[in-house]
Amino acid sequence: MLCVSPAFIQGCARSVLQTYPASDQEIEAALAAFSRYQTISEQVCACCLDAEADAALAVSGWFSEHTGKLSGYLQAMKPGFIRFVALNPLGQPLFIFVTDGTMFKSLNVFEEKAYVGSVHSKTYKKFAPSGFEPQFSFYWLTGMLRPGDIRIQAVMRDMEQGKFWLQIRHANAKTDSMILFDARQLVVLRHVLRDEEGKHLFDILYTDHQQLPGMAGKNVESEPGVMSGSSPVKGLCRVPASITAFANADSEKIEIKLYAFLEDAYFSAEDFTLDIPDNFEQLFVK
Repeated sequence: MLCVSPAFIQGCARSVLQTYPASDQEIEAALAAFSRYQTISEQVCACCLDAEADAALAVSGWFSEHTGKLSGYLQAMKPGFIRFVALNPLGQPLFIFVTDGTMFKSLNVFEEKAYVGSVHSKTYKKFAPSGFEPQFSFYWLTGMLRPGDIRIQAVMRDMEQGKFWLQIRHANAKTDSMILFDARQLVVLRHVLRDEEGKHLFDILYTDHQQLPGMAGKNVESEPGVMSGSSPVKGLCRVPASITAFANADSEKIEIKLYAFLEDAYFSAEDFTLDIPDNFEQLFVK
């Protein structure tokens, strides 16, 4: 059942989400486009991502702001596998982070220290936004919606033509999301995760989408819910090359720029393991 939310939905420190009522015809068109988007994301888009990356973290407080920047490469695989390697100008590793969505390891090469622990540990949660689901990291990174029973609670127009705000909730979730969806390009442009009181937990912007090939052998015409007359699926999967996340009332900001995507990237779970050198001090976080 769909309902129309108020024209303005408040955030905490982020800009107000400005929405407008959608007509029945617009709602029907938006839902049809969203269904096509889900079909492509779940059944056609490849499992993996491999690209060079620039990452920047900014943390601001009352009296100061701390920033850090790293460049290297980023690899990811559904549902929660991530590997990030930061390199120095000579191409040597400075920092390595690996997770399978359950456990993580990180190496500080300069300090010769290794950190190991659960993604549900208090230490890890200090660096992850409230509400972030590490077991679905691939989906947060690529702007796709994690699998599961998604209930669309409302559809509203954005100020820009062809874009809609979808209020969605996964079954049994304590949070809901406001999704800015481009019904023409079939991509998510913004994802605002909110708690039960409507407070913004974190806000992710996805821009500069790049076309990547889908899984070999897939064809759009063979997929239910996708318009006929389309060419083979190659090029229909769009991945954001720029991801900007805000959290903790905008005091924390993470920017990731991806480029030089490798086509047909494919990994296995073994590619997301990390051996710790014998001379490294191991620290187990709690």
